[in-house]
Amino acid sequence: MRSYMTTGDGQLSFAEETLRWRHDDSSEERQIVCYSDAPQQRVIGFGAALTEASAWVFAQMPATLQDEVLVRCFGPASLGGNAYTLCRTHLQSCDFARGNYAYVSRPRRGQDVLDTFTIERDRSLLIPFIRCCQALAPELSLVAAPWSPPAFMKTNRSMNHGGKLRARYADAWARVLARAVAAWRAEGIPIERLAVQNEPMATQTWDSCVYTAQEEAHFAAYHLKPALVAEGLDDVKLLAWDHNKERLVSRMHDMDNALAADGGLTASYAGAAFHWYTGDHSDAVRLARTLYPACELIHTEGCAAFSAGKGQTAATDAEHYAHDMIGDLNAGANGYIDWNILLDEQGGPNHVGNFCDAPLMYDRASERLIVNRSFDYIGHITRFVQPGARILPTSSHTDWLETLCALNPDGTHTLVILNRTARNRRSTVRDGARTTQIATPAHSIQTLIW
Repeated sequence: MRSYMTTGDGQLSFAEETLRWRHDDSSEERQIVCYSDAPQQRVIGFGAALTEASAWVFAQMPATLQDEVLVRCFGPASLGGNAYTLCRTHLQSCDFARGNYAYVSRPRRGQDVLDTFTIERDRSLLIPFIRCCQALAPELSLVAAPWSPPAFMKTNRSMNHGGKLRARYADAWARVLARAVAAWRAEGIPIERLAVQNEPMATQTWDSCVYTAQEEAHFAAYHLKPALVAEGLDDVKLLAWDHNKERLVSRMHDMDNALAADGGLTASYAGAAFHWYTGDHSDAVRLARTLYPACELIHTEGCAAFSAGKGQTAATDAEHYAHDMIGDLNAGANGYIDWNILLDEQGGPNHVGNFCDAPLMYDRASERLIVNRSFDYIGHITRFVQPGARILPTSSHTDWLETLCALNPDGTHTLVILNRTARNRRSTVRDGARTTQIATPAHSIQTLIW
């Protein structure tokens, strides 16, 4: 058995140790138990968001650092990589673009909306960046989402500040989204999952658009799905919600009711996406898994508030990531995607100044890559829980230790143990009749592989 240890103080990073099993079926105190005979949901993968902001920062870097970023994010654990295989991107602009942009402009009289369609803006930075990512992760799968329809399609005539999609443009907007997925696929970019709208209950100063549950459900079922089929894209999986966890279950329920006459939620949607910005709410994910067992449940966005240079928050931010990932995966999530994969030293660029941290940041003045501690904490899960793994239940002698176990397709087990307390802990790990003793230092994360 191999053990990898990282500490919140930065003293250890994936420090490797060999542990040994012993056969012992007796009852002991302070046990962490893995239930290998009770596999749960299948893991799709892990990753981060590939935004225009990330692509712009990547383009500013010297080639050697570009290579380092790609290996760190998409390389295997043997090369110190986080082995990302599932990422998110935006269709048209988002706040982490360098300005508002749309794929179409208002059509002239007698002109079809798609007559002006172009993804030329994406071809300048975003698509080349994604191709670089694909060079290390050829099987990379993408979740895409729009932040706003074009301004002329909305009630407030702006891509920013919320507003709604005007009913007369529902078909046109659906056709634009379907054409965008087709155009990206023609570029060799595999968009396999599509959310109808990023954060459909948020009116933001940046790109945003508001949908009620009924509006979102009907747009997907009666406009977007037919448009995708017309483009030969009936294999694209639609994801509902794509907003915070505390409303996940009620939103899915309301959408299910809105589509009751046409087979319910699962007839149009493959699953739901959610964010972390209103707290843990892992029990909401667990209830969604119980009520909608056939649905994919994917965390698609979360980030730390901007704190570059504030070393006192590094360990807390790192623990937040690991805590949320462990909670969501134990509750039934199939995948987990961080927000921006890379930002500059200011936490941008962002066209409305909505800066935030990223696990990897680039200081342009010093040409230095900043590897925040959160990157390693994320990696303790993403490096060792493989796509296709089945999450295994665990139980622990104390809630001071948070645990996650998975059975990988290659037959290996992964057990992640997070200690967010200020005390060192000792435990016995049990898998069937086998046990091993472990020490978990204060503010640390440890991964066991057997």
